[in-house]
Amino acid sequence: MSVNIVVVGYGSAFGMGHHHSEMIGKAKGLKLVGVCEPDEERRLAAAATEGVPTYEHIDEVCADDSVDMVSLIVPHDVHAPLAVQAMNAGKHVLTEKPICVTTAEADAMIAASNKNDVMLTTYHNRRWDPDWVTVKRLIDEGCVGEVFLVECCVGGNRPLSGWRRFEASGGGMIRDWGAHVLDQMCLIAGTPASRVYAHFEHRMWTDLMDVPTHTQMMIEFESGMRAEATFSNNMWAPKPRWLVLGEEGGLFKQAGGGGAVTWHHEVAGQACATEVPCFEPDRAELYQNVSDHLNDGADLLIKPEEARRYVAIYEAAYASAETGEAVTPK
Repeated sequence: MSVNIVVVGYGSAFGMGHHHSEMIGKAKGLKLVGVCEPDEERRLAAAATEGVPTYEHIDEVCADDSVDMVSLIVPHDVHAPLAVQAMNAGKHVLTEKPICVTTAEADAMIAASNKNDVMLTTYHNRRWDPDWVTVKRLIDEGCVGEVFLVECCVGGNRPLSGWRRFEASGGGMIRDWGAHVLDQMCLIAGTPASRVYAHFEHRMWTDLMDVPTHTQMMIEFESGMRAEATFSNNMWAPKPRWLVLGEEGGLFKQAGGGGAVTWHHEVAGQACATEVPCFEPDRAELYQNVSDHLNDGADLLIKPEEARRYVAIYEAAYASAETGEAVTPK
């Protein structure tokens, strides 16, 4: 049995509508049956590229009983209302990350999923990034002992593009890349965050974007682990993507992606640095898990409750940046 999916929001930025269409096509048990896109030019491009029928409005998708699921590839501020609308129509839902903008939205989405007995998940494809998979595996294998500090940075010296430049659309690096990094930090900690302190800068690109251009966050988790996260459009000099400190060793990686993670540890009483080649995970596993969950009852790898944890962190970061004080996430 195939799960019939409509991609909602074909767009043009980064080709994400086409990317999701391809990933759906690679998963056994899933079938792309349509694309919903209000822009006529993009709708025609979707029909030509994907070879499926198109819809102009999500109301048409929700009214179509042949559609089992929607993948929402839309601006962050409309994730919640469109997801709730689709779930109330009996559709399973996958959103692009972040799952939504606020914890109130996350709670409403989770409630709609439970009420209608439909799946809700989000597209954390960065859980399959080579650098992250390697760092997490080394931690899980006990290579650094108990982790007490994690630092991660994603940045550059250029502005964001399109709707990601604006608060009204739920934009900004803290929600875009932050959703991935904060999700990964939560997975390392194994618990929600207990306190967040943040400082925001608005520099260089303020004529183009009203979201913070540089975000510095310090996070304490209920497990006792601490983390520092940086998301920046003002970064002329690089910081490492990963720095992990544990009681028995440490991990370092300068840039994201493939290559190697440097594992600092001790051998026979001597300090040692071992280059560990990055694993190459199968990025198609995310949609395949969705299929296995819906068709065979497999455990859902990316649960909405997990996604809510990072929403609570960046929501607290906004409050902290405004007050200058540490904030307890909701």
